[in-house]
Amino acid sequence: MKKILVLSALLAISGSLFSQNIYRRDYDNMNRPLFEPDSQVTTGIEMAYWQPFDDMVGYSIYGSRYRKAKTNRNWGSFLCEIVAPISALVALGGIENDTPGTTIVGVAGLAGSLGAGIPLWRKGRRELDRMLDDYARRYAPRPYSSSISAGPTPHGIGLALNF
Repeated sequence: MKKILVLSALLAISGSLFSQNIYRRDYDNMNRPLFEPDSQVTTGIEMAYWQPFDDMVGYSIYGSRYRKAKTNRNWGSFLCEIVAPISALVALGGIENDTPGTTIVGVAGLAGSLGAGIPLWRKGRRELDRMLDDYARRYAPRPYSSSISAGPTPHGIGLALNF
């Protein structure tokens, strides 16, 4: 048994040195879909082609979590980049025209848009970053790496040498 384990370890180590990495050579096929023609979404080792993280991948893997994070980020950036400057201009216009009501509305709008926009923007961006890290950890190709894994297969237990 020790000889088989040592041989397997040596194969795993040497496999990364001499293997043909299709991800390094085949940049034209990087955008292949995550779907196999006659099956559902493929995951893990069964994934045929890696696809860069975009909206289609985000929605297909993370679903409503991705949608919520993207919505939070978009609303936060909208409040900070659009509503806050408009509120500041309204407040400045109220100061110039000596209308305290307009000034109060502008300052309240500025405080509200920044007070709500910055946390939303940050929360959405942080959640999207977590999903991207998870996607890269689970699905992205790892050039020059090899591993041996054992696990259940449709027909029993299998041993996979990945390089």
